[in-house]
Amino acid sequence: MRVSYKYLGRYREIASVLVKYGFGFIVDKLNKDSVAGKIMTKAPKDDVKAMTTGQRLRRAFEELGPTYIKIGQIVSTRKDLFDDEIIEELSKLRDDVEPFDDTIAMGIIEEELGSSIEDVFSFISSKPIAAASIGQVYEGVLKDGKKVVIKVQRPGIDNIIKADISILKRISSNLDMFKKDWNIDIYELISEMEIQLIRELDYKFEAVNGMKLGSIFKHSREVVIPEIYNDYTTKKMLVMEKIEGICLSDIDRHNKSDHEKRAIVERGVKSFFRQVMTCGFFHADPHPGNIFIMDDDRIAYVDFGMIGIIDDRTLSYLNQLILSSTNKNIDKIIRILTDMNALPANNNDEMLRRDLLFLIHYYYDIPFDKLSIAEILDEVFRFMRNYRITLPSQLVILGKTMITLEGTARGLYEDFSVETIASSYLKYYRQEKLDLKRNLKNAKYNLDEYYYDLIRVPNQIKTILGILEKNNMKLDIGEFRSPKLEESIRKLMTLISMSITLAACIIGSSLILASSNIEKNATIRYVSISGFILSFIIGIVLIFMILKNNYKNR
Repeated sequence: MRVSYKYLGRYREIASVLVKYGFGFIVDKLNKDSVAGKIMTKAPKDDVKAMTTGQRLRRAFEELGPTYIKIGQIVSTRKDLFDDEIIEELSKLRDDVEPFDDTIAMGIIEEELGSSIEDVFSFISSKPIAAASIGQVYEGVLKDGKKVVIKVQRPGIDNIIKADISILKRISSNLDMFKKDWNIDIYELISEMEIQLIRELDYKFEAVNGMKLGSIFKHSREVVIPEIYNDYTTKKMLVMEKIEGICLSDIDRHNKSDHEKRAIVERGVKSFFRQVMTCGFFHADPHPGNIFIMDDDRIAYVDFGMIGIIDDRTLSYLNQLILSSTNKNIDKIIRILTDMNALPANNNDEMLRRDLLFLIHYYYDIPFDKLSIAEILDEVFRFMRNYRITLPSQLVILGKTMITLEGTARGLYEDFSVETIASSYLKYYRQEKLDLKRNLKNAKYNLDEYYYDLIRVPNQIKTILGILEKNNMKLDIGEFRSPKLEESIRKLMTLISMSITLAACIIGSSLILASSNIEKNATIRYVSISGFILSFIIGIVLIFMILKNNYKNR
């Protein structure tokens, strides 16, 4: 595979940096495949040799610019794929870069507004209050007196990132050694990062994230989400309410008591589990720079570029894994991982069971005040890498967020205990289990699935029979007929049919009972009551048949 001449200079620049920081073996591979052209590789300098792999990788990313800084930040969330030493170094990558010219920034603002700055803002700061690899931030005041912050995207950054991603995808398709030796599909990883980077290049995505979190905490007395001014927000500019408060990273300069700090931590943990367990949508970067404390001690989140999303099914898997680990049920854990398609095909079950049992027992009896979420999850991610277990990226981001959350909490309040996280998790887990509206929704979803399967299975059987007929395959099972087996199958099908009917009656009656029209129409109420009576009768008959079969089988 040869490179596009459009990016030839950038290819050579990337190759030179890789050689400089001791990754010449990658360049040798690219030279062999005529990807990067002939670039002489030589041994790195002594000071580079003294660095760890993570340090060399971080320095290379910093030198290669904004795309690689953002990629390094994304990679630092993938503790399931990379060693702790690499993750720790890449976590140090920061967006602190030289700001671009303020005149250019003001020109971008006017272009995005479609009018002069004076028509919308009564004031904009002459210098940015922060500068990052993708954009920089200014303070401002709208015409109606509302204080805001304005994010402005760097000129041409979208072209730089798209070019670098194109190069990386072209290169990664030739690095099959990573897939073979380390079970990392570099091309797939780059494609996943591309989606996140493209979204970060569009401030409308961040605006939507902010509005979504705003709706979650709309009536909260403990959490504040800044208002997004959608009328002035575009792909290259984001305008949102300015939060007046203390940045959590500066909290030590304000005399907050331990009691106040503990209350702030508990509020943050509660808000996190509300996002995850109730909404499946959470702020995925809760480090101290992204959290403010208001005068009334409410917490405020800012910067919504990194968001985690977790669906009900994955959340259900997570709950089952946690409860199975608590009960030390190794077989169920393995069964859940199999259902998630997380285990490799050539998995050694006995070794997996042994090491999983050891891992659970190691942490099982340790008191809460001695536990560390970071330590536990680091061990879990190490275990996953050893056995090449691939959990959904949603769970990996959730794990990384919990590690960041714990680090933020311990930085604020030294006596922070995992018990706070455990109690919040249990609270929202119980609420989820007892939520009638959610349970009815899940029941309706399951009923739809059963109905879909009921329609699909006959078609699948018809397809199989058609294939058998076309291939003239004959299957004579007359010799294997067993009256006892047939009788058992008939009984089993009867029990299954009655169970499905029972479930349908209960679900249908519950949905009718939940209807807003039940108080207006007596007929609807009687139908609902009749459904429950029928369910009771079927349930009694079903229990009698099961007990009778069990008695006969003794």
